[in-house]
Amino acid sequence: MKRLLLPLILFVLLVPSVLASSEKAYQDYLYQFDLYRQKYSDFTIAKNEYEKFGSLASQTTALANTSAMLSQRDQLLRAYLLLLNEKLNEDRGLVETQKATYWALTGNEISFLNSHSTLVGSIGSLDDAAEVSKELESHYAILGASMRQVITGVSLGQLAVLARQYDTTLADAKALLNANRGAFSPQKQSTVDRWILQITNTRSLYQQKIDSINTKNAQLKGSSIETLDDLFGQLKRDVGQAKQYLMEGNRFIGELVEALRYQN
Repeated sequence: MKRLLLPLILFVLLVPSVLASSEKAYQDYLYQFDLYRQKYSDFTIAKNEYEKFGSLASQTTALANTSAMLSQRDQLLRAYLLLLNEKLNEDRGLVETQKATYWALTGNEISFLNSHSTLVGSIGSLDDAAEVSKELESHYAILGASMRQVITGVSLGQLAVLARQYDTTLADAKALLNANRGAFSPQKQSTVDRWILQITNTRSLYQQKIDSINTKNAQLKGSSIETLDDLFGQLKRDVGQAKQYLMEGNRFIGELVEALRYQN
């Protein structure tokens, strides 16, 4: 019995939150995903028919559906990378050098997929299809790492916006304190100064966590998607903790501002 030996990538793409500017790219990604599911289903049916009958007709159908599925897989991955690019375009937190790093990651992977699509277009046999598929499968850990690095970068950009707001609010509170320093009792002045120190320390804890995330993200790599998912899961938890520092600090700032409204 003939068998079509074609290992397939089983992947789950992680979709970051979508704003208006990335909506079109997101809708295209969903469209490409629907097409992929259909072509994958067609491929599975044709593969099973070929393995069952081994006829020339079933072989021809299997080859056509395999090529179509591989082509659509490249298209789906490209659409996802373009969605990540749009998320970077709408980002307001990352500095330009950071964006350039993440754009380079997506650009390299899009170039790889474009080259791979050319190989898919030259497939002439099922053996060719298996070899061409391996070209992507052997690269998938690198592709997966790049995607996860960019997703983490987008999250860091969102946190950076919140951190700037934090710094501005804290600076305003300090200015208000300095302008009214002589109006407070020594006891209240001591309390407020202690609160300022705690708020500043919370900001430092946030920055330490961000620096750690940046280091881990830049070094993100793994030999399998499972390994990448484990490392990415830790990065997501770190991002959540960094955000928690900002939320806690903002709550402290709110208490500080409320206290500064009253002299006693």
